[in-house]
Amino acid sequence: MDLDISQMEKNIADLWLKLDLYSFRKQSGDSLFSIDTPPPTVSGSMHMGHAFSYPHQDFVARYKRMRGFRVLYPWGFDDNGLPTERYVEKVTGIRGGKDNVGEFIEKCQEVSSRIEADLMAGWRALGLSADFYDSYRTIDSEVMSISQNRFLDLYESGMAYRKEAPSYRCPTCRTAISQIELKNKEKETDFVDIRFPGEESKDIVISTTRPELLFACVAIAVNPSDERYAGLSGKSFRVPLTDRFVKVIQEDIVEKEKGTGAEMVCTFGDQNDLEIWRKNGLQLRVILGEDGLFNESAGFLKGMTVNAGRRRMIEELRNSGFILGTKKITHTVNVHERCDTPVEIMISRQWFVKCLDLKDDLIKRGREITWKPDFMRIRYENWVNGLKWDWCISRQRFYGIPFPVWYCKDCGSIITAERQRLPIDPRLPGNAPACSECGGKNVVPDTDVMDTWATSSLSPDIAMKHYGLPDEAYPFSCRFQGHDIISTWAFTTILRAHLNHSRIPWREIAVSGNVTDPEGKKLSKSKGNGISPGEIIAKYGADAVRYWSASVSPWEDIGISDQELVRGRRLTVKIYNVSRLLQMLSGDVPVKPGYSSSQPFDQWILSALRNTWSEVTSAMDEYNFYRARLALDTFFWGGFCDNYLEILKGEVRYGGSRESLNVAYSVFLGIIKMYAPLIPFITEEVYQSLPIEDKKASIHLEPWPDFSGLDTEDHGFNVTLEAISKIRSFKSSMKLPLSAEIPELTVSGDAAVLRRDSEMLSRLFRIRKIIVEEATDGVAVRSG
Repeated sequence: MDLDISQMEKNIADLWLKLDLYSFRKQSGDSLFSIDTPPPTVSGSMHMGHAFSYPHQDFVARYKRMRGFRVLYPWGFDDNGLPTERYVEKVTGIRGGKDNVGEFIEKCQEVSSRIEADLMAGWRALGLSADFYDSYRTIDSEVMSISQNRFLDLYESGMAYRKEAPSYRCPTCRTAISQIELKNKEKETDFVDIRFPGEESKDIVISTTRPELLFACVAIAVNPSDERYAGLSGKSFRVPLTDRFVKVIQEDIVEKEKGTGAEMVCTFGDQNDLEIWRKNGLQLRVILGEDGLFNESAGFLKGMTVNAGRRRMIEELRNSGFILGTKKITHTVNVHERCDTPVEIMISRQWFVKCLDLKDDLIKRGREITWKPDFMRIRYENWVNGLKWDWCISRQRFYGIPFPVWYCKDCGSIITAERQRLPIDPRLPGNAPACSECGGKNVVPDTDVMDTWATSSLSPDIAMKHYGLPDEAYPFSCRFQGHDIISTWAFTTILRAHLNHSRIPWREIAVSGNVTDPEGKKLSKSKGNGISPGEIIAKYGADAVRYWSASVSPWEDIGISDQELVRGRRLTVKIYNVSRLLQMLSGDVPVKPGYSSSQPFDQWILSALRNTWSEVTSAMDEYNFYRARLALDTFFWGGFCDNYLEILKGEVRYGGSRESLNVAYSVFLGIIKMYAPLIPFITEEVYQSLPIEDKKASIHLEPWPDFSGLDTEDHGFNVTLEAISKIRSFKSSMKLPLSAEIPELTVSGDAAVLRRDSEMLSRLFRIRKIIVEEATDGVAVRSG
C-alpha cells in the first residue's frame, strides 16, 4: 500500500490530540525545561519564515521530553497593539479613530479570533508540540493584569515616567513610536542647495534633503574645522521666505564633505537636529501636527502632507531665487517598520521606561545569558550601545492594554489604579477614582495604550502566572527567536527582567535566521511576499518542511529549496518502506529487540549506531539540528539501508538467525527515536505499526535512546564494506545486474576478515566461488 502522507499526518495529529500528549499540566519529569515561546502576532497568516524557525523550538521541546524533562512549551497569541490594528484596518477598511473606538475594538476582537483559529490549525499541521489548548492571548484580562501590575512596579520605582519630550512619530499610524520600531530604508530624494541672505556678511548656502522644514529652522550649523566658514560663528542669516534671522553655530557632528558643509538645524529633521537643539538650548518651532499635516506655523504649507509640502516649498524657493541647485541622491532614512513611512521627531507627552542610564547593566545581563550562536550577543551589545532614547511605551491607538492611570485637572497629579482593581480600563465610564492628593473628582483618564512590546516583553511572567509556577521557575531555560528581533523582543525582555526581577529572563537564547525570497529579502506578512506553508505541506508533507528547516544551521538565513523538500518527502517514504520491509522479513513472530549477536555485520551496525547516537546527541544538546540531521541521514541511508538491510535480506533468505532480525529492529527503533524530534509524524506512524513488545502509547513518550554501552569497534567489517562497494562497481562495469550470478571472483585485502565474511558476500552477490588473497594496499576484486 502506498503512503498517503497527508492522511497519515492528519491521523497522527488526531492521535496526539486524543492522547493529550503535550498538556503541560499532565506532564511529569525530573526537572523543568521552560521555553519562552514567541507569541505570534495576529496580523495575517503563517508564512515559510514561521515554518523555518518555529520547528527549531519544537525540535528541542520533543528532545528534552525524551531526555526526561518536564517541558513547559506555552503558547499564546500577541493579539493587541499596532500590528493587529493595522491588519484589521487593511482587511476591513475600517480605520480606528477617537469617534469609533468601541466599534473598532469589536472588529479587532472579531478578526483576531478568526485569525487565531486559522493560525492554530497551521501550527498544529506543522507538528508543533506546544500546549495549544491551554493558550493565552495578550489582550486577555489575565495578561492585562500582569502588564498593568508590572507597569505600576516600574512607575513606583521611578523607572517609568511621563514627560513632554521629543519622540518619534509615524504620520501614517498616527502615534508615537520608539527607537526599537525603526528601520533604515534607502530612498531617492532631492538634495537642495538653498541661499540664506547674510545680515552682516555675504550669503551662506546650506544643503538639505528636508526643504519643507525651512519654517522650523532655528540655526545654521557648520563644522568648526571647516575653513570655508571661519569667522561666521554667531553671524545672523535670514531664513528665506521669512523675516526671521538665525545664527551660525559650530558643531563637530556636521559633515564637511556633505553638500556645502553647512546645514540648517530644524525642529526636527533628524537625530542630529535633536542633539544640536538640546545641546545649544535652541528655540522650538513646531510646524507639523500630530496628524502628520503642516499646521498654521508653516504658513502657506498649512494642511499639506510632508511630501506635498516639500514640492510646494521647492517651487516657492525656486520662484524667489533662493535655490542654487538640486540633485537626486539616494540616502538612508528612518522609517516605521510597520508601514515603511518616514518618521518625524515631535515634542509630545509620552510614557517612557528608563534604559539610557542602564547600558552597562544591560550588557552585563546579556553576558550572563548563553547565546546560541555566541556572535549574536554582539548584535545585542551593539544595539544597547547605540541607544539614544529611553523606551517610549505609549501609543495613541485603541486596541491595546490601557495605562491604569488618570490625571487630576485640579492639581495635576497622576492617579494610579489600586492593585486589587486590576485589570482596569480607565477609559470606561465609572472607573475613575478621586484624586489621592487633593481629593477632587475632576479627573480624566489616560487614553493611550501600551506598546505591544511592553506586554510581549513579559512573556516569561505571563507563562509563569498562567501555569501557577513558583518564583524559582524564573529565569526560563531558553528563548527561541529570530535575529531580526534582537533589538525588540530580546532587548525589551532583558530590560524588563532586569527592572522587574533584577535577573536575566532565560539562561539561553537560541537565535534563528530568516527565510528569504529569490531576491534575498526576508519573507514577511507585511511585505506580502510570504509563501503559505499550507501549500508546501500539502505537496511535500509537514515532515518534509521540518526536514528542510534543519538543512542549515539555525542562525543562518535560508531560501526555500525544492531539493531539500523532495529529500524530506523521500526520507518519509523510505522510513515507511523500511518498516514494511522489516515486518515482511520478521513475519508474524513478535520481535524482541536486542543487541546480542555473533554476526560481524550485526556487530558492525551496532557500533555504527553507537557512534551516530553520540554525534546526534551532542548536536541536539548544542541545538545544531543540521549536524544532527546530517549524522542521521548518513547512517540511515548509507549504513543501514544501502548495506545492512541488503545483507540482512540475503541472510534471511538463506535462513539466517533470528537474533539478526532482533538487532535490525533495535537499530531501526533507535533510528526513528532519534529522528522523532525532527520528523515526528512518520516516526510515530511506523512506531505504531512495529510488532515489538512493551511499546508506549506514542514514540514521543519514549526516552531518548542510550547506546553508550554498545561496542564502538567495527570488528574489521569496514574491510567487508569496501569489498561490497568494489563488487558492486565490478558488476556495474560488467553491465551485470546486482542479481546476476558470478561463477568465480577473486577478492584481495585483509584475508582473515574476507574469509570470515566470504559466505555472506557469496549470498549477497550470488557468487558461486570466492577466492580470497592477502593484500595490504586495500581491497580489490577481479574475475576468476
